[in-house]
Amino acid sequence: MNAMKKHWKKLVAVLAVVLVAFAVGRWSAGDSDDGGGDTTASTGDEVGDEPEIWTCPMHPQIQEDEFGTCPICHMDLVPLDDGGAGDDDMPAVRLSEGARKMARVQNATVEDGAVTGELGVYGRIAVDEQAEVDISAWTGGRIERLLVQSRGERVTRGQLLAQVYSPELVSAQRTLLQALENKENAEASGSDRRARAAQASLDAARTELRLLGIDARQVEQIEDSRQARETVDIYATATGTIQARHVTEGDYVTTGDAILSLASLDTVWAQLEIYERDLRRVSVGTPVTVEVPALDGEELDGRISFLSPDVDPQRRVARARVVLSNEEGELRPGMYLRGRVEISEEGDEVLSVPKSAVLWTGERSLVYRYDRDLDPAGYVAQPVKLGARIGDRYVIREGVSEGDEIAARGAFRIDSELQIRGGPTMMSAMHDEGIMPLSDGEIVEVPEEGTDFHPPIDPDQLPEGVWYCDMGTTHWAQPEKGDDECPLCGMRLTEKVAPEHDHDHDHDHDHGEDFDDGGHHDH
Repeated sequence: MNAMKKHWKKLVAVLAVVLVAFAVGRWSAGDSDDGGGDTTASTGDEVGDEPEIWTCPMHPQIQEDEFGTCPICHMDLVPLDDGGAGDDDMPAVRLSEGARKMARVQNATVEDGAVTGELGVYGRIAVDEQAEVDISAWTGGRIERLLVQSRGERVTRGQLLAQVYSPELVSAQRTLLQALENKENAEASGSDRRARAAQASLDAARTELRLLGIDARQVEQIEDSRQARETVDIYATATGTIQARHVTEGDYVTTGDAILSLASLDTVWAQLEIYERDLRRVSVGTPVTVEVPALDGEELDGRISFLSPDVDPQRRVARARVVLSNEEGELRPGMYLRGRVEISEEGDEVLSVPKSAVLWTGERSLVYRYDRDLDPAGYVAQPVKLGARIGDRYVIREGVSEGDEIAARGAFRIDSELQIRGGPTMMSAMHDEGIMPLSDGEIVEVPEEGTDFHPPIDPDQLPEGVWYCDMGTTHWAQPEKGDDECPLCGMRLTEKVAPEHDHDHDHDHDHGEDFDDGGHHDH
């Protein structure tokens, strides 16, 4: 018992010494102060310091207590700070040179002048409808023989196609032979008047046969043989490929019925699909370069010869026609092709920026302007009114001036940084205004060559089985995995699966260091 009391006395004594030392330290610190306000220790952290937070520039919802990589995109985390807000009340993002390099942010200036570029379109080879020919029956009868049996067969002008039995034609031939005999008898009688009458009857019989589809060569053969043929030959009136066979052997036809349809493939049409938003920049005479993948990417130059006056209500496209020469016959109807249409916008004070600088959701668009008047300088969100997209640039109608410095690359990362601090951003606008769908609940079509979406769409609008770039919204999708990389931003693609399997699917994006100069986000 006495030992325990001694132990407690020693413990109390030690605590008393610690308290006295602490009080003396506080008194000494206050006495050494010159009245200049708060003081902090020269080494170590302040007692009230918050632990440093690390976040992902692309996924600001990720916040960790220590440095590492983002569990979604595997990008290195960066410190979560106030961005050097300074004394200015304007919400802005300040990035040191090191932070700018880490986020791969690059600036560009707003340019003034004509904007030229190429509009990428797709289409297919089609038959030149102006070269289509119908082989028709000149008189009623029965198809005794049909020498062309299937579509796709190539025929030449003058080739025998069919033989038709027609009682009317047989009667007309007999009339011809009788008229020919009457003429010979009239000439033998020596009567000029009778000879002239017989010649007129012969000419009328020949004309009747020609009106029934018998050409001069066949009439001559009938006169030479002095026999009426039971069948009449039908010949091709043009060189081409059989597009349709309308009858079979034994069928009866009436005057004017089509027997065969053929088309010359010496020229073909390139039918290009132009989206309605691009129609005002395309017109008859616009130069086009057509590339045919099936011919090892062979390129052909032409001009738009016709632009459809209506728009497909389902696909929202109009067709533009380009006439192509096909003397070698390599271009076949149905072949897939790509086209590049030359477009431009000219005029006074045409301002433009790189397309990667623009963020947009629906009708709202903005760029991040680098304001050097701030202290320190920083990026400020600047709403803009967009004009046409031409090539890799957007025309800007309102919001910026010539020479303004903007973030040409990394605008999405700047927007994410501002979102972390709760400022007004494009991301917050997406939540407030919603994503602009093509229509409520509409499932979009994804062509075999892939497609980009302006504006981005909700992933729920994609059909199952496609591969797409998942940024919360979708700006690119393609039907096959391919090289597993988004051609717009370089991110790894995600497969769209049925909702019941979503929990098993890993949204694996690769935001690695392999971004190239063309790997911009196109929002």
